[in-house]
Amino acid sequence: MAAKKEPRKSARYRDIATELQKEIRLGSTPVGELLPTETELMARFGASRQTVREALRIVTEQGLIVRRAGLGSVVIAAEPPVLFTHSVKSLNEWLRYSNETYRQVVGSSDVVADRNLAALLKCEPGKHWFLIEAIRRSDEFADPLGWVEIYVLRKFAGVVKRRDHGRSPVHEQIAKMFGETIEYAQLEVFARGMPAKLAKALGVKPGSPALTMVRRYYGLREELFEVTVTTHPEGRYTYTMDMQRSLRPKV
Repeated sequence: MAAKKEPRKSARYRDIATELQKEIRLGSTPVGELLPTETELMARFGASRQTVREALRIVTEQGLIVRRAGLGSVVIAAEPPVLFTHSVKSLNEWLRYSNETYRQVVGSSDVVADRNLAALLKCEPGKHWFLIEAIRRSDEFADPLGWVEIYVLRKFAGVVKRRDHGRSPVHEQIAKMFGETIEYAQLEVFARGMPAKLAKALGVKPGSPALTMVRRYYGLREELFEVTVTTHPEGRYTYTMDMQRSLRPKV
């Protein structure tokens, strides 16, 4: 008989982490108490040690537990802090969000860029787009990290139907489905007051401080094929970048 295969790690450890987060929030393991050991979690979930450790890493990064050598995983909070930190080490990483977040699609529609939208997207007025609107989350229980508006050419609208749509960057999905690749990308970051139409969904007041990031993707012949506009409420999402000076080679 063939050995039973464990579900793909990329999905399995997130499922385990979500279950542990839920139990901590519901008080099954109170603050100050220990989580079950890695061995006990392996037996409970039928998972490998590596998968369990990845799940515990997520719960640790959520600020719910600390892992102490010789003691185990101690619950330190029932709710994670709202702030989510995304550390990047290259400019390329600015083009995508942390793998520990996902998009929850709330709607999609055909739109035509008026003057204001054209100025934001940096396209000509009257250009037709397919708009995907979503909320970015770190998990289903935490406050939303931001509101996402993804504008793609209408011929690429099929990406919204992909099973992995909410978990992977749309420009990567477009490359897989249609062969369109990025020849040039641009990132714009600016502060603004939270638009009233987004405030309720994000649980903040209209006009409160917000950080907006606009990513523009250009393909062959410098055609703009995707623009992603993400608006984060104050204190919900932080970007950090590590840069190191490169030494000149000796001549």
